[in-house]
Amino acid sequence: MEEIIEEKKLGEKLTLGVQAEADEIGIYLASEDVSASCAFLPEEWNKFVAAVKEADEKIKQKF
Repeated sequence: MEEIIEEKKLGEKLTLGVQAEADEIGIYLASEDVSASCAFLPEEWNKFVAAVKEADEKIKQKF
């Protein structure tokens, strides 16, 4: 498994990691209360990133 982003602290209690293996991209998100991981096929990853970018633009407009 190749580390794309090693576990990276985003906040006091929030951590993110991204890995790739074969034809899947995995994302790991953990906080003090909960953790989750998800595997994406490359085309799913592209849709996920596009959705996050869209949400980011809407959040920037709102705030």
